[in-house]
Amino acid sequence: MYIKGFDGLRCYSILLVIVTHLGVAHYFEEGSYIRNHVFYFFSGAAGVNLFFAISGYLITSLILQEIKKTGMFNIRFFFIRRFLRLLPPLMPFFIAIFIFMKLGFIRETMMGIMLSLFYLFNFVPKAKAFWTAELSHTWSLAVEEQFYILWAAIFKFFRDFQRVMIILFLLILCVVATKLLPSIVINITGKNYRLDEVFFVTRWTIPAIGPILIGALSAIVYFSNWKNIQQTSKGFLFGFLSFVVFFSPFYLPGFLMPYINLFHGLGSAMLLLWITSNQNSIVITFLEWKPIKYIGVISYSVYIWQGFFVRTGQDMLPKIWVHEAPQNVVFSFIMAIISFELLEKRFLKFKKNFK
Repeated sequence: MYIKGFDGLRCYSILLVIVTHLGVAHYFEEGSYIRNHVFYFFSGAAGVNLFFAISGYLITSLILQEIKKTGMFNIRFFFIRRFLRLLPPLMPFFIAIFIFMKLGFIRETMMGIMLSLFYLFNFVPKAKAFWTAELSHTWSLAVEEQFYILWAAIFKFFRDFQRVMIILFLLILCVVATKLLPSIVINITGKNYRLDEVFFVTRWTIPAIGPILIGALSAIVYFSNWKNIQQTSKGFLFGFLSFVVFFSPFYLPGFLMPYINLFHGLGSAMLLLWITSNQNSIVITFLEWKPIKYIGVISYSVYIWQGFFVRTGQDMLPKIWVHEAPQNVVFSFIMAIISFELLEKRFLKFKKNFK
């Protein structure tokens, strides 16, 4: 299922991630309005939230399309397709990580590699025995894979209305978890710590899947055409409101900023609905411009390899010349292109056997 414009959004998302990982935020004063609000709209977090919403929307759309055509959901084929899409660029990445660790160019953490390999890196503590900059971005891949497992089970065993109720319940859990998890106190070797001092709690499955759930819900609403949403989402006002919501970091009060991933998810989902309903608009023509579209097509590989070269900041150690700007960005794109053209395309062709 191909929807014009989505690759253009992926291009925007991956560029936000790279810009943030280059350390642009350090140019803005800590605690300032620009740093805490304005920059957030242009941050890697916004890019990841947009990625998440697209993922939830597309995965749900494909499952609904499969059920409509065949009358059933083939869960085995679903996971085969997922792994054929996700694993090919990851394998050379992990091999490169392992080699660089053994050569001393990356701080060694075999436990971190194993957790990342099994899509559990969103639960790693901040301790050096587990965490390293080159693997840190794989937390989002873990969240997506955990969502796929959960969502496949929900589609297999529950009906339409029940799925909507489950999504709403999980979204409430995301809000509660965002509020309560950071302040929980745990004792480690006789000393008390807040949970967010030990773990990246915002990356845990709950609350991190919030934008994915919103994307999934929007697909259910759209393709079921609740309250004529297909017609409503065509309008200019709907598209304008999607930007108003997505730009929410500009005007949200401080006490709502912890929930910004949900606002970004909602704004992204509304934009996806508008794009789906306006496939012939001038906005789509821009998003489908070949250079923008191609970056969107290889964005998954770019995301993986930018973690290896750009990492999550310019002050990460150890560091060698491939980690320095601008060659780190150049290498990220070169490796992504090689990965997509020589490796991923072959698996994508094979993936068609499991429609």
